[in-house]
Amino acid sequence: MTRMAKVLFVGLLLTAGLGCESMEESMSLRKPTARVMGVQFRDADAYGATVVFDVQIVNHYPAELPLRRFNYAMSTQGKRFMAGSQELAVQIPINGSQTVSLPARIDYISTLRLLAGVRPGATIPYEAQVDLTIDTPRLGTIMLPLEKSGQITLPALPGVDIDKLLGGDKAL
Repeated sequence: MTRMAKVLFVGLLLTAGLGCESMEESMSLRKPTARVMGVQFRDADAYGATVVFDVQIVNHYPAELPLRRFNYAMSTQGKRFMAGSQELAVQIPINGSQTVSLPARIDYISTLRLLAGVRPGATIPYEAQVDLTIDTPRLGTIMLPLEKSGQITLPALPGVDIDKLLGGDKAL
C-alpha cells in the first residue's frame, strides 16, 4: 500500500511539475496588449498638421519589446482622410506599460479639401485604425490591430484666409 501511495505521489508531482511548466510557457506566449487612449491634432498651419495617436502598450514579457512600425488611417462618416505608416524605434519596458505618442504629419489644406465643406474649428466624428508591429521574444513579429472612434476638433488657423487656400477665391 505504501508503494502505491509513493507511485501516486510521484505521479502527482510529475503532473504538477508539467502543469507549472505549461502554465509558464503559456504566460511567456501571451501577446502584448495595447489600446488607443486618444487622438488629437497639434501644430497646425497652412502647410500641414500633426495628428498624434496616444497608444498604451502593455508588455507581459521579462524582456523589452521593440515597437518597430505603426500603420494608421482615419476616416469620418466613411470617408478616409488620412493614411500612412512610419518606422519606429521604441522600446516597451520589461513587464510594464508605456503610453507612446505616435505622430503623423498630414497636408492640412488637402485634408480640408477632401472633407468638402468642413472648416477649421469644426468638430467631426472619426474612426481611427492603428496597427502596431512589435517584435516579441517567443511569437516573433506580430501586429496588433487597434481601433478608436470619437469626435475630434479640427485646428483653427488664425490669420489664414481658408477660402483662398481652398481655392474658393477664383477672382483674379
